[in-house]
Amino acid sequence: MAVASDFMGVYEIGPVFRAENSNTPRHLCEFVGMDFEVPFKNHYFEVIDIIGQMFGYIFRELNAWFKTELEIVNQQYPFTPFEMNEGEAIKLNFLDGVQLLKEEGFEQDPLKDLTTINEA
Repeated sequence: MAVASDFMGVYEIGPVFRAENSNTPRHLCEFVGMDFEVPFKNHYFEVIDIIGQMFGYIFRELNAWFKTELEIVNQQYPFTPFEMNEGEAIKLNFLDGVQLLKEEGFEQDPLKDLTTINEA
């Protein structure tokens, strides 16, 4: 309704419930999702850049606001701090992605979907 009301962007974070059979390690029946509707003028890469900027902001601010809490969690469950490129989002076509996988020793047919292992 908000998009139809001429808002320039609509963002929502809320619960998502899946109705299909999702009893697998790859699917969740319920999760919190983020949805947004934004216009783009020339190319859908504009939307990808918005996503990149948004995640850069989220991770930068989480690290700033919750530094103490992250250090406490890291003592019990050691982790490498997540770093994200703050610039323009990286955009790869499928063949470039397949080439990167091959350079890292993974086999991937360029004419087929990514395998489960290669998605990780």
